[in-house]
Amino acid sequence: TTGTYIITTTNTGGTAIDRLTTVAESTLIPGVITNADVTPASLVAGASGAVTATFTIANNVPADGKFEITFPTGFDVSSATITSISGQGGTAGTGHTIAKNGQIVTVTRGTAGTPGAFTTGVTTVVLGSVKNPGISGTTGTYIITTTNTGGTAIDTLNTVAGSGITAGAISSATITPASLVAGASGNA
Repeated sequence: TTGTYIITTTNTGGTAIDRLTTVAESTLIPGVITNADVTPASLVAGASGAVTATFTIANNVPADGKFEITFPTGFDVSSATITSISGQGGTAGTGHTIAKNGQIVTVTRGTAGTPGAFTTGVTTVVLGSVKNPGISGTTGTYIITTTNTGGTAIDTLNTVAGSGITAGAISSATITPASLVAGASGNA
């Protein structure tokens, strides 16, 4: 919210004529992220590796801002790392940090290396060591949110399409019949 507003009317000399100090506050809503995609490097069930989130921000993300990516149920983000971030208008800086809370991964931009604000346009966040769900099928949706350093949402999208996870290959299998006698029947 913005806090309350104050409205003052003045004459041409700057002397106050009327003043209202209780104009109701405004509730601001986050902008909308567009063209969002979250793609694991491998789509095989149970595979671990990089995940790339690419999205277009509507509002600037400050040099010390954050990126929150909420993964669908089934992903294991407990060992996730930050590989890289990039955006429009400003350098990324260095010294980024990562925090994990359940399915939410939060990347805080590092302030070393003279980072600049990322301006409206395409932003990319690459994470490492994310483990895919252990079963095949389409995952639930992802959520991407940009915030200021205090955690207030700047832009968000809570309907980023899920990923199509494929079955892993069986590398070897052995079947042993219950009986090796010709004509015998039973369970293997």
